[in-house]
Amino acid sequence: MLQFFGNLEESMVLRFILLLFVSGSITYSSVCAQESTGIFAIIKLDKKYKTKGYGRKVYTRNNRERFLIPEQALIASAEFTAIRPIEHDLRALISYFDIIVSAEGMVRLRNTVSALPDTELILLIDNTVFGRISTRSEEDFKFNKITIASPIKDVDLQWAYEQLQEMIATRKN
Repeated sequence: MLQFFGNLEESMVLRFILLLFVSGSITYSSVCAQESTGIFAIIKLDKKYKTKGYGRKVYTRNNRERFLIPEQALIASAEFTAIRPIEHDLRALISYFDIIVSAEGMVRLRNTVSALPDTELILLIDNTVFGRISTRSEEDFKFNKITIASPIKDVDLQWAYEQLQEMIATRKN
């Protein structure tokens, strides 16, 4: 009879370990998802070079464009401190929202853009490229914010806004 309870206890221990493993892998997946969101610089290589070892490939939502980016974000999602609601500019026929970024992240972004003025940046959300970020002038990064714009009432803009808003709200709670 004790041997039966011993086996039952061992079975319970195995179930507990399996539960820990499953919950640990779910937690690990969510940590990886956080690392896959941020602002990245695009790596440009001549066609003759193989891209293996230079970063990773990411795609737009419709899989029409492919980008090569470094493993580390220029501005990680943890540095996104707030997001402003979507606004619509009927004159210019665009919709946009602002991502408020930490002071350290903006300093890094400004230094990168001033040192490498031809740098192209993308906003990556859950390993999906949302769009390119303009780096033409200092005005683009005024007041520690990055403006994300799209054609008026674009569903992809709404998707990006909801993803970022949920990510920031979850982190603050």
